[in-house]
Amino acid sequence: MISFYIIRHGETLLNSLNRAQGWSDSPLTCNGEKTAKELGIKLKNIAFSAAYTSDMLRAEQTAKLILSTKGNNDIKIQKDMRLREWCLGSMDAERNTTFIQMVSDWLGGVTSFAELNRRLPDVAMAIYEHDTTGMAEPFQAIESRLKSVFADAVQKDGMQENTDILIVTHAFAIKTIFHLFAPEQLSGLGKVKNASVSRLVFENGVFSLEPDIQL
Repeated sequence: MISFYIIRHGETLLNSLNRAQGWSDSPLTCNGEKTAKELGIKLKNIAFSAAYTSDMLRAEQTAKLILSTKGNNDIKIQKDMRLREWCLGSMDAERNTTFIQMVSDWLGGVTSFAELNRRLPDVAMAIYEHDTTGMAEPFQAIESRLKSVFADAVQKDGMQENTDILIVTHAFAIKTIFHLFAPEQLSGLGKVKNASVSRLVFENGVFSLEPDIQL
């Protein structure tokens, strides 16, 4: 059995300014560092054999603080751009209120997180179609890169009978992981909080996902 502990990075400067953060990057705030360290304490009894993060600063910082706090400085963090957040294109670093309103308008007036989650591929397509930078990705491309991370990790790190792997990534990326492995849970997911932990288990050839677990 392989257990992936999927964590959203700690609070960043752009998070604290209430701005959308896709491929735009910013460092953790003091509060973000604090919650990452607290998470390291909560995860102290889990013996990670590998750690993967996106190649964004905020994800790597979070992983380093988690591992150092729990005494796992011996684990090399493997940065993988496939774990990146969605690129929001021309909406990157926009105010969250403006970003949500624009996406809602593009989708014909969506008013709830539950509906936005249910229509996650439509959200990605709307961002992609209205992007003026040429950098936003279609949903299939995002799904494909994220799915391949877990498939590769199973092949690379899944030789032991029980393996625990740390994954630090981003809010929309985590929602995409739910869409891949537990789409029926998406509507109730709500907002993915900073430093939240979900567990993806691979056992007997099957993936199962537990949202926002309590440690």
